[in-house]
This record gives sequence, structure tokens and C-alpha cells, in this order.
Amino acid sequence: MKRSLLALLVLAACLTACTSAPEPESGGEVFHTTVENAAPAEDPAPSAAPSAGGAIWGENCQADSGRAWYTVNPVGDENGTRQVQLLRLDYNTGKQDCLCTIDASPQQVGDPLVRNGMVYLVLDQTLYRISEEDGQMDTVALDRPIFPVLADDVYGYDYAFDPGSNNVQIQRLDLQTGEITLLSMPIQTLGVWAVGEPRLLICQMATDAPLPSAEQGEQYAAAIQNADCVYSWYDPTTGATEKLLEEPYYGVEQEDGSRRRRNFLGMADGRLYFSWIVSNGEEPVDYGMESCDATGQDWQALPDAPVAGEAIWSLEQQGKVRWILGGRGSGEYWIYDLSTGQYHEMPQVTAIDYWPWLLFRNDKVLLKFDGKNGEGMLVYGLMDGDAYLAGGTDWTPVERYDDNAPI
Repeated sequence: MKRSLLALLVLAACLTACTSAPEPESGGEVFHTTVENAAPAEDPAPSAAPSAGGAIWGENCQADSGRAWYTVNPVGDENGTRQVQLLRLDYNTGKQDCLCTIDASPQQVGDPLVRNGMVYLVLDQTLYRISEEDGQMDTVALDRPIFPVLADDVYGYDYAFDPGSNNVQIQRLDLQTGEITLLSMPIQTLGVWAVGEPRLLICQMATDAPLPSAEQGEQYAAAIQNADCVYSWYDPTTGATEKLLEEPYYGVEQEDGSRRRRNFLGMADGRLYFSWIVSNGEEPVDYGMESCDATGQDWQALPDAPVAGEAIWSLEQQGKVRWILGGRGSGEYWIYDLSTGQYHEMPQVTAIDYWPWLLFRNDKVLLKFDGKNGEGMLVYGLMDGDAYLAGGTDWTPVERYDDNAPI
């Protein structure tokens, strides 16, 4: 399955018929569906920007409609005929069915975006707009392939890191007209996060001279030794940025020579959450979590975790981070619920059982069980989030559409 999200992992240690097109973004160029082989200008001229599309949701939430979770399943037969099934998991009942089947033989298959009762899906160079209610669909021909992984109420966003320019490229797809706009990004943007706001959080590398290509291994590694990481708000409607904070890419040096480095976890209720780790270059010596407000001020430490373990990650719900998770092995996991400010030790969780995969909008958590110690088919289950946090083990198995249906 084609996923258009390419590696931002270069620095990942540390998103009906066509109608008339809106004007291009400031600093961006529009690709019309009626223009063949269009290419972005090197120095696009600024112009009037369309209205914003509201809160942008991240990749772990874009297929959650509020009552179901959507996935796609390309299927075929011995004669090479292919179809694409749009599957939906009703997470109130735990049953998966097929909303519709698209008769196509695509080479590239995107991931579903769900907004306001409609499912949007790109196959090759066709945008399918499908009613969540009855599976009725219409299509819009696209000028070129684009596979959005972030979405607001009006647009889908596809982003990829271009090693040659050391910059992220973001394309924006109008979900009604099929227009594709190449947005103008600040130079050396290396990280992009959707946080449930109309703007995106980005991270740029600030250097005294332009970075060599990341493909030039040793030269690139030497150049980033003294680089800074600048976190800013980025408005995709206007291209404007608002700086939040700046710190050395490899972390702030401490008195003993170790370095303290932050990693972004997500945003909730107007606050940005980070984990941090202090390392002496060989192993971590301390770690924790903290948050700041949306202007990069008012830093507050989160309470210490109940179980040691420097691995910290997060789960989003409806575009915003809800759970922060951590631990280092079997019986040593914990979850910090941002809605209550409480830690929960999770002794039932292991790397292969009761693993929290997704947190749906109805507060159900999708659990993953790695069948037969990794030798069998994955098993998925649903459980009420509060019961799960309380240490419960009474889960409801997911009834797949068929044995090969993806979740």
C-alpha cells in the first residue's frame, strides 16, 4: 500500500464535478486538475490566500469519523483484476464491514480521510468522495498523484522530506475541487506536526550556512554539530511563521558535559508537551516530561513517572494528545492521562499483548495482541479506556470483515 508520508526520519531522534479554483497560497502554486504536467515555479509570486479549513488532524486520527475507523483493502484474483474495499470498523460494536468496493486496479493507494460524514480516498490520480451514510461516491480527476495524511474540513495535506533541498515539501489537496497547491515552507524545515489547530507546528534547522544534502553523510553530520532546532507555528493559509523556542539540535549542554534534549509529544488544551532526556553520550542519565503554553512560555514539569524507563511516546484523540505512555519492558509500562493528570501503572501490558494501538473518539482503545508470540495472525480487541487504565483485561474481540482485512 502506498503511503505518501516519506521519511522525516533523517532527524527523527528528536502530518462532484470540479468547481472554480481559489487563488493560490501566498508563496505557493496551484496545480489545476485541467492542466497537464504542471510544475512548481522556483520562486512563486505571493497572492491572495483562501480561507482556512479549521483544525488540522494528525495521522493517527484522520480516519476516525466519530463512530467508525476506516481502512482500505486492495483485493484481486488470479486474472489480475483488482478492486479496493473501503472497510469500516464500528468501534461501538467491534464489527467491521465493507462500506463500498471500488472497481479499479490502482498502482498507488492512499489512506482514508474522514470529515463531516464523507470519506476521501485517492487511488492513483483519482480522488474518491464517498458518503459515510450509504457508500455513494463521486470522483475528481487529479493532475498528479497526492496522498494526504493530514486533514482539516476543506483540505488534505501530504508532506515529504526532500533530501536534496534539506526541506519538507507540503502539498495541499482541495477535497472538493481536486486542486493541488504546493505550499511555501521556511528553509530547512525538518519536522511537521498536526495538533488539532488550524496551524501546524514545525521544526527548522538554524545554521550559519546552508546545510549540505543529508545524502552527504559525513559533511552533513559535521554541519549539524552546531545547528539549532527552532520550533515555530506555521500557518498553511498565509505561510506566516511564529517562533516558539530555539535550542541546540543535540540538546542544551549541562554543567557535567551531558546534554538535555527535548522531543515533541503533542498538544492538548492549549499546551505543548515534550519529553526530555539527559545523556552523557553513551547512556541516558535522567529523563522526564514538561509542557509550555502556545507561546513557548510558562514551562511546567509533569510529575515523575511511577516506573523507570526513558522510552516515552503518545496517543492522540480527535487531533490532540490524550495519553502519554512510557516504560521499558514487560510489566513496566505506564500511561499518563492528560484529561485527569493521573498516572496509571499498566502491568497487563507487554510488547505483544494489550498493546494500545489507537484511542478512538468514543474513548474506546484499540488493543493489539501479537498472536502466538508473533508467529500467528495479529488479534485486535476493543476496551473502554477507563477500564483499561484501571488495569482491566475484559476486552471485546474485533470481528474482521474477513481473515485478511486490515484494521
